[in-house]
Amino acid sequence: MSRLEIRKAREDDLPKIEKLLEEASLPTLAVAEHLNNYRVAKNGDTVIGAIGLEVYDGTALLRSTVVSPNEQGKGIGTLLYDTIVKYAKGLGIRRLLLLTNTAEEYFRRRGFKVIDQQSITGPVTNSVEFTGACPSHAVCMELSL
Repeated sequence: MSRLEIRKAREDDLPKIEKLLEEASLPTLAVAEHLNNYRVAKNGDTVIGAIGLEVYDGTALLRSTVVSPNEQGKGIGTLLYDTIVKYAKGLGIRRLLLLTNTAEEYFRRRGFKVIDQQSITGPVTNSVEFTGACPSHAVCMELSL
């Protein structure tokens, strides 16, 4: 991991990001449309992690947090998360939302609170995550920035 780099995603990263997501059984819908708000972790030429945002005014939906299974437990997810939160704050985002089936505890440790998905209003509710990419039983979480 000596050549680890966290940087803005580029077009040529898209197939690698989508492959990581598919392997982790995470949705790939709308990743391409929001690629400019994604960050990737690379080890040399290999994309080993990704995280993204869908931005809706002062709210952003945290998307696609994924790290290659053989790279997990090395702090890469935390580096990606810290990078995207800093980026979100720089955009003036005041509220981060996410939907998860598997990472509730991870995000609780980062200050997210579980909220009722039905309480969410505004443009973010038109995202693919809210309109069907995530199951209706997914946990909805919120973090104020």
